[in-house]
Amino acid sequence: MTEIANNPEYDKLIASILKLETELANLVFDRDKLLYHTCPILQMEYMLKIGKLEYAVFENQCKILRAKRKIEIIQAFLNREQSYKIDEIEQQLDKEYQEYTKKLFEKQKEIDEARFKKSNMKGFLSDEESAELKRLYTNIVKKLHPDINPDTTEEQHAQFNDAVNAYKNGDLSELRIIYMLLDKVSVTDTTIEKLQSRKEALLNEVNFLTGEIQKIKEAFPYCIKDLLQNEDDLQKKVDELSTMLSELREQHENIKNRLDSMIQ
Repeated sequence: MTEIANNPEYDKLIASILKLETELANLVFDRDKLLYHTCPILQMEYMLKIGKLEYAVFENQCKILRAKRKIEIIQAFLNREQSYKIDEIEQQLDKEYQEYTKKLFEKQKEIDEARFKKSNMKGFLSDEESAELKRLYTNIVKKLHPDINPDTTEEQHAQFNDAVNAYKNGDLSELRIIYMLLDKVSVTDTTIEKLQSRKEALLNEVNFLTGEIQKIKEAFPYCIKDLLQNEDDLQKKVDELSTMLSELREQHENIKNRLDSMIQ
C-alpha cells in the first residue's frame, strides 16, 4: 500500500477519478433536470398553447373523413337501390375509425393533464433554493449513484431512489433530510489496475450520459423550446392552425349539408 501511495500514477488516477465522478454527477443532474422539470414544463406549455388547436384540427379532419365515408356507404346502397339503417352504418363507422377515436382520446387526455398540472403547479423555487437543490442532488448522486458507487447497499439504493423522486417533485426539504441521513460512502481501491478500470467505467458512463442528454435535446418537447419562447413564431404557428381549423370546419359543414340532403 505504501508503494502505491507514493506512486505518482496513483495520485494522477485518483485525481482523474474524482474529477470524473463530479462530471458524472453533474451530467446526471443535467439529464434529470431535463427529464423531470424542463421537458414536462415545455410539454405542458405546448399542449396549452398549441396542442389544443392541433387537437381541434385533428378532430375536424376525423369528422371530415368519417362524413365522407358515410356518404360513400350510403351512395353504395342507393346505387344498388337497397335500403339501409343509419344506426348500422354508424356502428360500422365506429369500428372503422376506432384508431382515430383512440388518438383523439389520448390527445384530449394530454390536454387535460396539462391543465391539471398548470392549476396544481407549486411555486417555483427561488434562485437560492434551486442552487441548493442542485448541490444536494449532485452530492447525493456522487455518494449513491450505482454507476459511481457500484458497491452501494440495498438501503443506499433505496435512499437514491427516494432522492430521485424528491428531485422530480422539487421537494427540497426531503432532499435535505436524505442528505443528512447519508452514510459517508468511501470506496478504496488498492491497485493501479482497479483504479484504471474504474476510470474507464466512469469515462464510458460520462460519454453515454452526454449522448443521452443530446438525444433529449433533439427530441420533443425540448426541440420546440425556441418556438415556445419566441412570441412572434408562436403567434405565427397559432395563426396557421387557426386558419386551417376554420377551413376544415367550413369543409365539414359543406360535407354535412350534402350528407343531410342524401338522408332526407
